[in-house]
Amino acid sequence: MRIAILDAWSGVAGDMWVGALLDAGVPLAPLRAAVDSLALPGVSIHSEKVLRASLAGTHFRVEVGGVPADAAPFAFVPEGRSASHALITTPAAHGHSHRGLREIEAIVAQAELPAAVRAQCLAVYRAIGEVEAAAHGVSIDEVHFHEVGAEDTIVDVVCACLGTHLLGVERIYCNGLAVGSGTVRAAHGILPVPAPATAALLRGIPVRAGGLKGERTTPTGAALLRTLVHEFDAVVSYTAESIGYGAGTRDDADVPNLLRLTVGTARDATSPTELVELQCQLDTATGEQVGWLLDELLQRGAVDAFATAVQMKKGRPGFLITVLADAVRAAALTDLLLEESSSLGVRRQRVQRSVLERWQETRDSSLGAVLWKVARLPSGALAARPEDDEVRRLCREHGLGRAEVLRRLLG
Repeated sequence: MRIAILDAWSGVAGDMWVGALLDAGVPLAPLRAAVDSLALPGVSIHSEKVLRASLAGTHFRVEVGGVPADAAPFAFVPEGRSASHALITTPAAHGHSHRGLREIEAIVAQAELPAAVRAQCLAVYRAIGEVEAAAHGVSIDEVHFHEVGAEDTIVDVVCACLGTHLLGVERIYCNGLAVGSGTVRAAHGILPVPAPATAALLRGIPVRAGGLKGERTTPTGAALLRTLVHEFDAVVSYTAESIGYGAGTRDDADVPNLLRLTVGTARDATSPTELVELQCQLDTATGEQVGWLLDELLQRGAVDAFATAVQMKKGRPGFLITVLADAVRAAALTDLLLEESSSLGVRRQRVQRSVLERWQETRDSSLGAVLWKVARLPSGALAARPEDDEVRRLCREHGLGRAEVLRRLLG
């Protein structure tokens, strides 16, 4: 399975995300064509190699009328309310527009984008709109974005979603997400870091606060993470194919202001020693549902899945479903349990196991060639038995009972 991993030790912003994509090998040309189709007057995109704390990365830059559009802190203006108090720090040469969600959706809707990418772009903005509407006690249609509605941020979102799509990955991970510390200046004055919108968007996502000064993860970066990333701080076994570094505008001497993107292939370990154990209890499922669920879990890559009869509250009989999976598949199997079982939650923990060296080999017998499972014991001795599917096959083909087949194979 092709995957992408974001290492966000210096946070995430839209321009850093796109820069990392370009540095990892995504071509600029399709991004430029998509931006042109947005029909935003005077907007162009560029990339350049830069150094951040002596490490090289790619800086993605949006220009409006030939002037770099340096993204300012997030600002929100409810419709019909005065913004005269806003501390706007963007250059007067190009200014930032106040746009509502519907206006932004109309701009994205006309762009020449794959349907899945367009849906992701709209999901990013809707995620921001929902947290802002909740924070300010207004409807989502009353939310008017300032910096996040400006041309440069619209371009960042479109290019980030399209570039990620062009990677062709099935799953995205993010590790070590830094949000920063201190305060940030926005339209409502001085706000704590992470900004309210960022904090709301990162609910349920593991973050690392403090240490780094200033705003490290922006609302745009947080919305991209919530929309596009499948799992955070996960243990993943993979083989890297390409690595890219996306540069932010900050240049600290001690911590490189870079977002690392690694693209690779997840390794399917045949006998992993560290697994994720998933468990949930069911007291409303039928035997048929439980049987189907166990088969489906195994079909989708669970190392093992089984049900244990348990006595639940109110004296009801039920099932304890236990699933063992590698870290790569744990999230998808959790989703399956929540979607297809009657459980309202799934417990999760990491477990260790000891595994014998094992393999399959074909052996001759009076019934023909048979596939055997062989394992090496700690003493060095070998233990072997015919595969169960092979025993079943021989029973059907020869019209024999199971005991007779085993007698002939093991005798």
